[in-house]
Amino acid sequence: MIMNKEPILPLTNLRLIHVATYLTAVVIGVLGAGGLTNLPARLAFVTLCLAFALVYAVAVRSDNFVRRAHLYFTVQTGLFIGLIALRSPSGAFPFLLFILAIQATIVFPGRVAVRWLAIFYLLASFSEYLMADLENAIGGAIFYIAVFFLAGMIGHSTRRAELTSRFNQELVDVLQTARHQLQELAVVEERNRLARDIHDGLGHYLTATTMQVQGARALLATTDAATQAPTALDALSKAETLLQEALADVRRSVGALRTTPANQKPLPAAIGDLVAECRATTDAEVQFDLRGAPRPLSSPIELTLYRVTQEGLTNVRKHAQAGRVEVVLAYDPDKVNLTISDDGRGMGQTSNGYGLLGLRERVQLVGGQVNIQTAPEQGFRLEVEIPT
Repeated sequence: MIMNKEPILPLTNLRLIHVATYLTAVVIGVLGAGGLTNLPARLAFVTLCLAFALVYAVAVRSDNFVRRAHLYFTVQTGLFIGLIALRSPSGAFPFLLFILAIQATIVFPGRVAVRWLAIFYLLASFSEYLMADLENAIGGAIFYIAVFFLAGMIGHSTRRAELTSRFNQELVDVLQTARHQLQELAVVEERNRLARDIHDGLGHYLTATTMQVQGARALLATTDAATQAPTALDALSKAETLLQEALADVRRSVGALRTTPANQKPLPAAIGDLVAECRATTDAEVQFDLRGAPRPLSSPIELTLYRVTQEGLTNVRKHAQAGRVEVVLAYDPDKVNLTISDDGRGMGQTSNGYGLLGLRERVQLVGGQVNIQTAPEQGFRLEVEIPT
């Protein structure tokens, strides 16, 4: 969802601000220490400047910076007050406050940024008062108005650019999601169209032909020809059986075309439904094993895994003649694996029934790969791995 309320921003990706902060700390440390004659005071001044840079380095890399932003600026303000206490005659060290003002107007929105600007301005003016006479302090305070206004404008402009970049990225993400949804909707619409065509065309003709064969067999069975043509009657019976099987297969295909992960169920639940359906329609022992912590995946990946499971279990039901079937869905940090294995007839006798080419193409479209292990009378194992 695109953000409405302006957030507190981290300083992670602002390289120019990094360079400016570290360079300022070094330069101020050298100039400030050079203005002091007492060695302990010099060491203290340099230490405070290094601490200023170190605190910034730690804060920038902290994952909790957004929650601790006020603490960061409070610590840096405390370090600056320590520099004031050393009374270095160098007038350059208030420039640290200029850097902090830029940072604060990048990090904080609106009034919060203005409050920190006011604090830094007052500290800069106070340091000027300590280092000069009243007249120069007043002039310095007036000058700092322009300085901190400039700092605020620099920070504000940088913040607007960062927020615009974030907004654009979120917009791109929304558009990509919408594009995937439209693509998925187009696929669903095409599948539904195919399902209607199969149902209304092939399904209709198979039903009509079955009824004709049933009628012919019934008529033949009630006449004297039944005893004279038992072979014809048997052929009609086999034809009827084959037609009924073909019609059932068409109905299953129509159902598979129309079916999607029901009602946006989580992927493990949707696959669990397919396993339960397979268990109810076969004599095989069908098990489903979920490994790892389930997490949302992109719609194309979830749909691919669902379709692979659907087709894999359909092939098991139609061709494998298996006594045991196992479906494993495993979530790893950077990938997801789906394995369908059975102890049936294997690939040797069913090479035309597994639709392997279609499975490979579907998986490759989402950047995954398919691995198959099989041999005649030694079962079939289908492994799918998709990076996430």
